[in-house]
Amino acid sequence: MTVPQQYMLAQQRFEALLVELMDKLDLTTRHQVYAVLFGFLRVFRSRLDADQTLVFAGVLPAIVSAMFVADWKPGEEKKPFADPAVYDEEVREVRGDHNLAPPGALWVVAAAIRSRCDSAAFDAALGQLPRQAAAFWE
Repeated sequence: MTVPQQYMLAQQRFEALLVELMDKLDLTTRHQVYAVLFGFLRVFRSRLDADQTLVFAGVLPAIVSAMFVADWKPGEEKKPFADPAVYDEEVREVRGDHNLAPPGALWVVAAAIRSRCDSAAFDAALGQLPRQAAAFWE
């Protein structure tokens, strides 16, 4: 059996995501971009239960998926879905001393990740989550 492309090219694709986000968020280092991406993923994951988290992780690019589930505590209490301003603030609070997410980063990160996923699989996964989950990604 050959190694699937998603794993063979994972680092290259992840690097391309970081470069795109660095440019679109007007940040200067990959470390800054990583903190924003990390915060974004944590904010979304905090609103899902264990089954939902695993369903969604399965449609993300390999390294983004690993970030999504890293340090996860499946028994954590879920946060309610909210409005974009709440998410925006929460993203900046994750690793707050290192997170330079500009206002509106949520939409930039969501679009960049989504563009790297299989559209049908992504939509199918969102369809298995609470309906407010889709709004997070629009």
